[in-house]
Amino acid sequence: MKIYTIENSLTIKAPIEDMWEFFSNPKNLSVLTPPKLRLRFMQEPSRSMFKGQRVLYCLSPLPGLRFRWEGEIIEVAQLERFIDEQRKGPFAYWRHEHLFFRKEEGTDIRDYLQYALPFGLIGTAIQPIVNREMKEMFKYRNEKVEEVFSL
Repeated sequence: MKIYTIENSLTIKAPIEDMWEFFSNPKNLSVLTPPKLRLRFMQEPSRSMFKGQRVLYCLSPLPGLRFRWEGEIIEVAQLERFIDEQRKGPFAYWRHEHLFFRKEEGTDIRDYLQYALPFGLIGTAIQPIVNREMKEMFKYRNEKVEEVFSL
C-alpha cells in the first residue's frame, strides 16, 4: 500500500484559543468542506471533540455517488493538536494530524495528511486526481478560515 502525504499551513491573526475552539467543534466540518462534496452528518456530532469520538457523515462528490465516512479522533492535546483517522470510508488509509502553534501575530495551523487509495493499480492511476482534489479542499478550507476570522 502506497501512502501519500499532503502538508498544509495557514497563519491567522486570531488567538490560538479561538482557533482551537473552532477546529475542535466537529460541527464546523460542514463549514470547512467545499459545498460540491455535499457533506451530510449521519448523526449529530457533539459540540466538542474528545479522544475516541466517532464522527459519521456522507460525502457526495458526484450525483449518484455517495461515500459514507466514519472518522475517529485518536488523540487530543488541548491547544496543540488532534489527530483523526478514517475507520470506514473511501480511502484504504487516512490519518490527519491538525497542529496549532501560538505566534505573536496569531496562530499557525498546520496539517499533515497521510492517505492511501484502494483498488491497486486503479487507485495508483487516479492518485494525481485525488491529490489535486485534496489540495483544492485545503485551499477552500484556508479561504473559509480566513473569511470566518476576518470579521
